[in-house]
Amino acid sequence: MRILHCSDFHANKAWFDWLAETAADFDLACLTGDHLDLLDLHRIEHQLRMVRAALGRVTSPLALCSGNNDAFNDPSVPPSLLHATWLKELRRPGLWVDGDDFELGRLRFTCVGWNAPLPTAAGDEIWLYHAPPSRSPLSTGPLGDDVGDELLRELCRAGAGPATVLTGHQHEPRHWLWCMGRTWVLNPGRGRHVRVPNHIVIDTDQRTVALHRGGEPMVQVHIGYPA
Repeated sequence: MRILHCSDFHANKAWFDWLAETAADFDLACLTGDHLDLLDLHRIEHQLRMVRAALGRVTSPLALCSGNNDAFNDPSVPPSLLHATWLKELRRPGLWVDGDDFELGRLRFTCVGWNAPLPTAAGDEIWLYHAPPSRSPLSTGPLGDDVGDELLRELCRAGAGPATVLTGHQHEPRHWLWCMGRTWVLNPGRGRHVRVPNHIVIDTDQRTVALHRGGEPMVQVHIGYPA
């Protein structure tokens, strides 16, 4: 099974168009949050139309989780942004969103939304969750800024995390792959001024993960995945 992992598109239309064209080459595409760009809030309805249209062109299996740019808890925001309502409205057969768990290719997946309680993890699961564990090379940027999730860190350190967590949030992580407890955590980061977004290709048959930047493969690593 081949899985495409991307994150932090922030309403970049070229990247969504690339995804719509590329997803068919994979058994599953996973987007781990920040699909929208709240720094451009006055154009949020335009962003929503663009993202919905692009994701609507993806006919192969697709899994999404929300990030901090996709969801608000404040009822004063547009209703579509409250608790990432817009994202949940995308749900259809073969498209999974916040709160969904599913099986595909003998693997189990869970989509965990932004600010949602962490579920109990099974050792053979793959989670989609926007924030990496705190105090890790995946959550820490070049200036030492840490945007990680403390609860996820404690879960993984205790050996109670899932097999894999696909994350994002930190645009310039010090590393893209990390093992904590029994859990492998992946963050592709976010490229600047590139046509093709950073992405990770997971091959569960070959038991490899490969980081791609600017459309080019940078490094491939062999790791274990549930059979």
